[in-house]
Amino acid sequence: MLKHRATAPLTRIVAGLAGLAMISLGVAPILNRGDIFYANWFGGLVFSPLAIIFGLFTIGCAVFKPSWLSATREAVRRKR
Repeated sequence: MLKHRATAPLTRIVAGLAGLAMISLGVAPILNRGDIFYANWFGGLVFSPLAIIFGLFTIGCAVFKPSWLSATREAVRRKR
C-alpha cells in the first residue's frame, strides 16, 4: 500500500500524466516504425502493448480511485 492518500487531487493528476506518458511511449514505436518493441532509457527492450496496458491501468486508478490503493486509517493517524 502507498503511504500517501490516493484521493488527493495532485496525486491523481500526476498518476494520470504518468499513464499518458506510458501510453505515448507504447504507441510511438508502433506508429513510427511498426515495431512492437522499443528500447527504454537503460537499453532494455519493452513490449509496447504491455506499456499501453499499464498506462490504461494507471489512468483507470487515477480516475476511479480504488479504495485498496489508499493508505489505511492507522497509517494516516500514525503519520500525524
